[in-house]
Amino acid sequence: MAATLTDRYVEATARGLDDAQRPEVERELRATIEDMIDGRLAAGASDRAQAERQVLTELGDPMRLAAGYTGRPLHLIGPAVYPDWLRLVRLLLGIVVPLSMAGSALAQALLGDDGHAIGEIVASAVLTGLAVTGHILFWTTLVFAVIERSSAMPKPLVAWTPDQLPDISAARRVSLGDTAVSLALLVVTAGALIWQHHASPVRSGGEAVPVLDPALWSFWLPWFLAVLLAEMVFVVVLYRAGSWSWRLAGVNVALNLAFGVPAVALLLSDRLFNDEFIAQLVADGWVDAEAHLRAVTAISV
Repeated sequence: MAATLTDRYVEATARGLDDAQRPEVERELRATIEDMIDGRLAAGASDRAQAERQVLTELGDPMRLAAGYTGRPLHLIGPAVYPDWLRLVRLLLGIVVPLSMAGSALAQALLGDDGHAIGEIVASAVLTGLAVTGHILFWTTLVFAVIERSSAMPKPLVAWTPDQLPDISAARRVSLGDTAVSLALLVVTAGALIWQHHASPVRSGGEAVPVLDPALWSFWLPWFLAVLLAEMVFVVVLYRAGSWSWRLAGVNVALNLAFGVPAVALLLSDRLFNDEFIAQLVADGWVDAEAHLRAVTAISV
């Protein structure tokens, strides 16, 4: 005799139950289905087959029904521990991933026996970041899933109190200290661009050897100085605005690209450093000077 829809439904539900629960649940579920079918027939269903299909559709997925009998969750991370999981993942991704990428890039740049191309260094750093991200997500999720399933009534790992609410004004306000530090860094960078040409510590015949190609003064070095000046103005405007906005963030990104893209392009085309400067470093014993300087500069930019 072929199995009915009810037989198949009860079997699918019981498959997710413990052996001790299964007989009782099967009896209860069959009785419930029969009662519901009878109710449908009394309400005017055309035949038993139609009523049976309507009842099973109303009961829903047997896997969900089985989970209701056992009390087991059908989610990997539930609402009880999700906030703690999200906070920890954000913290780890924000700290561990950048550090691992920077460490990989510096190791490739400084510890390689024969130097590495910038593309290889960047690719290695990106792959390291992706791998670390995957490990953080997998292992953190696994630990929280085990913690949640170890208790019948999971509770948040850290009790929340109103004291944990962030200060909105403090979180959004641009402080005078941040502004001063940003301006100082920009002034130092602009000064370094000028200093490297006139007072480089590398000497040849008693004369300072510029670090960057002197030919860049025809356009690119003045461009970089102009961008740095624009960034100084932006820092002051941001402080006067008091807080970040999407428009200010867009301007900030544009200014950073205006400096970073040409710098990396010049670096990749071997037009950034002064050939005489590199040659003097090699002559002084730094054999891999060009490869190391290119890598560190690319990472810094």
